[in-house]
Amino acid sequence: MNVRELRSGLKKLDVVEDRSGHHVYFYLEIDKREYRICKLSHSMRGELPSFIKSDTAKRMKLNSSELSALVDCLLDKNAFLTFWKLRDP
Repeated sequence: MNVRELRSGLKKLDVVEDRSGHHVYFYLEIDKREYRICKLSHSMRGELPSFIKSDTAKRMKLNSSELSALVDCLLDKNAFLTFWKLRDP
């Protein structure tokens, strides 16, 4: 999975991309609450390091294969929200 694929996958979830600081942050609003689900460097290109994949999956309450399914268009927003609500304490 590369940076471009991750960004396009996150945009399917209607995330807000904040490029104003030293990093690019992605925020997702669920039930009127905003969650930071991803943090990338402005200069990041190419393949994602494994620690960013695992951190993003953890913040989204997914495992790595579910994150890959989201990026590969196999998981839609409704399915993602179902996972989120089942796993959110």
